[in-house]
Amino acid sequence: MKSSSSLFRLTQLSSLLLTTSLLSSVAAAQNIQLNDMSLKSELDWLRAQGVIQISTSTWPLTANEINRALSKADIRTTEQQQIVQSIRYTLGKEPKSLVNTKVSAYAQTDREQLPQSFADDKTANFQASAQASMSEEDWEINIRANVKDKDMIDDEDLSFEGSYLAGKYANQWLIAGQIPTWWGPGHDGSLIRGDASKPVVGVTMQRDIQAAPSYRYLNWIGPWQYQLFAGQLDDYKAVPDTKLIGMRLTASPMDWLEVGASRTFMWGGDGRPESASSFWDAIKGTKDNVYGDDIDISNQLAGFDARVNLAPLVNVPVSVYGQYIGEDEAGSLPAKNMYLAGADFASSLNTPTMGAMPYQLYTEWTDTRTSGDISGISYNHRNYTDGYYQHGYPLGYALGGDTESIAVGGKLWLNNQNFINAKVQHAKVNQSNLAINKAFPESDKLTVLDVAWEHQLNPKTTISSRAWVSDSDIHSTDVGGGIGVEFANF
Repeated sequence: MKSSSSLFRLTQLSSLLLTTSLLSSVAAAQNIQLNDMSLKSELDWLRAQGVIQISTSTWPLTANEINRALSKADIRTTEQQQIVQSIRYTLGKEPKSLVNTKVSAYAQTDREQLPQSFADDKTANFQASAQASMSEEDWEINIRANVKDKDMIDDEDLSFEGSYLAGKYANQWLIAGQIPTWWGPGHDGSLIRGDASKPVVGVTMQRDIQAAPSYRYLNWIGPWQYQLFAGQLDDYKAVPDTKLIGMRLTASPMDWLEVGASRTFMWGGDGRPESASSFWDAIKGTKDNVYGDDIDISNQLAGFDARVNLAPLVNVPVSVYGQYIGEDEAGSLPAKNMYLAGADFASSLNTPTMGAMPYQLYTEWTDTRTSGDISGISYNHRNYTDGYYQHGYPLGYALGGDTESIAVGGKLWLNNQNFINAKVQHAKVNQSNLAINKAFPESDKLTVLDVAWEHQLNPKTTISSRAWVSDSDIHSTDVGGGIGVEFANF
């Protein structure tokens, strides 16, 4: 009965999408680029090769910022040109319909033991989506409706994740809707704002083009970006209507260096202070980490990250990066810290039959214990007792608190139609055994092999597939897979 209802709703949504396409007469490429694994991988590869200077640590990105970086690209090889052309194609340089439209469907086996990574939003056994976006230079509307069956995060059959309304003025975008966020330099995770949970409904503000300040005394900052976020958590039973506030700032004072600072706090909600003065206290952080429900205003996380690209320094296509986030504060700096560090290498493989194939390798280590101790503090709070989670899934690192993880992965472009993404990951998850982490609700050890393939069948059709094997200490070995198709501008 549920499947019939889902099919009926999908038919209704597809009809609505077709009607919207016929009635609208707006033509433009997409301005806001939401989390996209293949796009991020291409930008990361070019940056590691020293072809472009761009930050991929704050998502969503904008098409104008990507085009700014590509306009200054130092292209020296055919492989680099191939990746640049692929990005330009993604941004919509090919002729478009009056409305940008997408219809997609994806089916997979149960994936409860599969760790999520960047832009990994296929969490249901079956998902079908219909999307229509209308854009001009200074505004954009994106409507996306999703019909799902057996979603591991929630039981909603119909959702509008990925929908938003955005407007731009004086190089600033204001985006209202339900969009994913990513703050940090990692390939697989962010300690403070990842996209493992459902996107938080709210308002985001950020720059369009991240050019350096024109004022001569500030020009040394280099290309910079900020992102401000305010939203309300869904299905947060401990304190209903809890608000999530976030701030991030990044800068590249040198072409080989990017630094970032991030801060979030949970504030307000049912039974909690929501006055202007309590909000100001949360901003200042002066009444946190002290005892008394009327004093401990908010649940705060903050920290720093950095990435060093060696290509501009020593002409080696290697980057190293790190991030640390604190659950507490001491001496005006983050304390009770979690850590993430990694390195990646970008090059090209030349074969007699396939020609040149760009690839990237990376390794990433993560520790969400409390400064190395298993104490149940990370992503937890004595007032906001559902922790730093939404629907029980982490707002920060996808595996949750008190986890240790090491991952080795790679991306390979066989040609301009085929992209492969793979990783091996070993993790000790939820070592404090906290039930608030529904992604991994008990202490366990996991080893996972995860391989995904994306094939551009033709300009309007993309086929994706995925296969994984996960071995757990307390669960049986899981072998699974998924397959999907997407039609654009049909």
